[in-house]
Formats: sequence, structure tokens, C-alpha cells
Amino acid sequence: MKTRILILMLFSSFLVLNSCTKDEEATKPVATATPTSQTITSGAATSISLTSSVAATTFSWTVVQAGVTGATSGSGSSIAQTLTITGTTSGTATYSITPTANGTSGSPVSVTVTVNPAASSAKVTYTANIKTLLASSCTPCHLTGGTHPSKWDDYQTTKSKISGILDRVQRETTATGFMPAGGSKLSAENIALLKKWVDDGLLEK
Repeated sequence: MKTRILILMLFSSFLVLNSCTKDEEATKPVATATPTSQTITSGAATSISLTSSVAATTFSWTVVQAGVTGATSGSGSSIAQTLTITGTTSGTATYSITPTANGTSGSPVSVTVTVNPAASSAKVTYTANIKTLLASSCTPCHLTGGTHPSKWDDYQTTKSKISGILDRVQRETTATGFMPAGGSKLSAENIALLKKWVDDGLLEK
């Protein structure tokens, strides 16, 4: 009889423990981050909303940033931090967010924010940008006093010839017609500047 009572007591204890475990799992908060990833431009703020399956859940996060400043650990129901790249290329900030409810923590979720360089809002003009670029790269042939009839220190001539200029500076250095003849290929940044001048309307000043 005593043996049967002992067995019943142990079985009851097992049921209670098992029930507690299931209750804990049921109340364990699950975090949802919206959006699950984000892309912003340098100098803009993140906008990440945090919600949970369990009422009264609180959220805390840590962050690892690469090529970015402005990301910090914190807590709250949203992440709104202004991020800025430290160089000229894109960076990232990866947030690890942990939900907590009724003293129980749920599994962390991650959100990666990609921060891209901000596009320049300034218009490219011949006087401010292009004349100096071509003068330093195409001397002496295409400057006043040079041997070539087309002169890149003249706005109207440069404007009328920009399609040919872009074609030639983008050729391989061994290709016929490559410019600057006998010189080094223009950098990707300088070629992009010439293209932006076209996109901006071939402005003089």
C-alpha cells in the first residue's frame, strides 16, 4: 500500500513539473521585428518596430557595427538611431534583440541595417568640376595652345563633344582611340563625375 502511494505521489509531482514546463514555454515571449532588415542612406535614421506574442513584453538589444557610427545598445519598443558611414562605402549595423516577459527571456532575433553613402545633391557643372578634371588629364593636347583642334578648356566645345569623350575615356588603355592618349585611365570616380555632368544637364556654372 505504501509503495502504491509513493508511486502516485511521484507521478503527481511529474505531472506538476511537466505542466510548469509547458506553461513556461507557452508564456515565453517571441519577438517580431518589422522590418526584418533595412537599407538606409548615411545620415538617416533606422525605423524598426518591435512586438511580441506576449503582452507587456519588453525589449533590449545589443549591436555590432561595421563601417558605421551611431548604433548603440538600448531598450524600448522601437529602434530609431541615426547611422552614418565612416568611409565612402556601405556599412552595416546588426542588432540582436531579446524579448522579456514575466521574468522570462525569449530567443533573440537579428536585424541587419545596411547604410549606403548618401547621393550627392550638388549639381555637377563645367566650371566647378569638369574643366579642372579635363585640364589635368588632357593636357597639353586639348588645352588652348595644344595640338588638337578640340579644346576642353572651352565650355561649348566640351559640351558638344562629351559623348565622344565618355566613349574614349572608358576604352581599354590598349584600344584604338583611348584617351588620354599615352596617359593613365581616368579613375572610376572621375568617369562617374563626367556621367553625372551629363545627367545633371551639362550645366556651365
